[in-house]
Amino acid sequence: MVYDQKVGCTRRSHNDSSKTTEATYCPVGQAHVICMVSDFFYPNMGGVESHIYQLSQCLIGRGHKVIIVTHAYEDRKGIRYLTNGLKVYYLPLTVMYNQSTATTLLHSLPLLRNIFVRERVNIVHSHSSFSAMAHDALFHAKTMGLHTVFTDHSLFGFADVSSVLTNKLLTVSLCDTNHIICVSYTSKENTVLRAALNPEIVSVIPNAVDPTDFTPDPQKIRTNKITVVVVSRLVYRKGIDLLGGIIPEMCHRYPDLHFLVGGEGPKRIILEEVRERYQLHDRVRLLGALEHRQVRNVLVEGDIFLNTSLTEAFCMAIVEAASCGLQVVSTRVGGIPEVLPEDFIILCEPSVKSLCDGLEKAIDQLKSGNLPSPEAIHNTVQSFYTWKNVAERTEKVYDRVSNETVLPMNERLERLISHCGVVTGSIFALFVVATFLFLMFLRWNTPDSLIDIAVDATGPKGAWSHKYSCKKSRKTMANAKSGSSLK
Repeated sequence: MVYDQKVGCTRRSHNDSSKTTEATYCPVGQAHVICMVSDFFYPNMGGVESHIYQLSQCLIGRGHKVIIVTHAYEDRKGIRYLTNGLKVYYLPLTVMYNQSTATTLLHSLPLLRNIFVRERVNIVHSHSSFSAMAHDALFHAKTMGLHTVFTDHSLFGFADVSSVLTNKLLTVSLCDTNHIICVSYTSKENTVLRAALNPEIVSVIPNAVDPTDFTPDPQKIRTNKITVVVVSRLVYRKGIDLLGGIIPEMCHRYPDLHFLVGGEGPKRIILEEVRERYQLHDRVRLLGALEHRQVRNVLVEGDIFLNTSLTEAFCMAIVEAASCGLQVVSTRVGGIPEVLPEDFIILCEPSVKSLCDGLEKAIDQLKSGNLPSPEAIHNTVQSFYTWKNVAERTEKVYDRVSNETVLPMNERLERLISHCGVVTGSIFALFVVATFLFLMFLRWNTPDSLIDIAVDATGPKGAWSHKYSCKKSRKTMANAKSGSSLK
């Protein structure tokens, strides 16, 4: 890595066996090699997946090298390249439940260690408390002496058995992690309490939306029909049971009201039963699973967006809906009250009656013409949350942690026992020792110096783009020789 005084930019070299190319970027701080790790990534769809992809692309644009590690999805295995040479490792790990991999803390070490060394990673950034692979990566990265960052995308309770176990695991996983990012202040308070963290190492960086992907339809014609749009995973946490009570009540009150529901999940059967029982086939459309590129076209068909979530750290769906110019009606839970101004959202308690009253208020405002125009809503929302701002703030976290010291083995063991309790801390201290010994064996068997350095394909002028351009040039030359070159 060298610094070019003429242009004031970092120039990163991409080494190949036969040639070297250079790409010039202009990052604000020092350039990092970042490994994003999560069980949740494309082709799976969701807020975490979108967050990782968009953040990675913006970091690449700011001059950093970014790779993504996730598990294999059906036939998608090995290495794939996405836009701007974003390299994705799809590892052959067994999926246990809800797209999360099974873990023993040891079986993933050889693969992750090889990737970290091969890519010369210096920061491991894990995402989602639900991801076993994310916790594995944090565990192994700290054993290898790498800096670690974790982003929590969810809220958890404190009373039920699953939350107690998850919170204890999070306490172990984050007790010696360099920095934690939460997507809202409510999420920060929740994470600090659950994992008994020092608030000074927890930052709040919200999600964002690409305003060019979510725009109002300028050709939309206002009709007497009112359409309420719901785009969500059809699971209990998203309040689909509430939606099942809202639909028949609101359809009874308003004969011109229609519901458009996008998403898939185990709670779909509730909506199908409601539609069948009340004979609402012509007023309730269930679209099933949607690809991300289809979401905007579904949103602009509606007038009001309804969110019935029972818990949310930061609801991306309501930002996307507002960016498309829809009035939002949502439950007042988690970090949702922080997301949009009062003019653009009607907050309700998570009950059928409260949500019906909120929808009724939105319908009255729509009919009386008191709502802002979709273009005005879009122009306001597009300045709230941008991926450029998210990337800049995340970059500052990377700059901070890269200057911190990774705890040595003895201090890490002491921290585990003192922070997590004698019993839990001692158990995981044994895992730390076992992982360290396993790592020493792997390094003895295959020293780091013998692992090939991966070609850096990152960026619009990276090695991946260069190879593609070379292939295109050779094809053009071949066509020219055969007399069929393009004019």
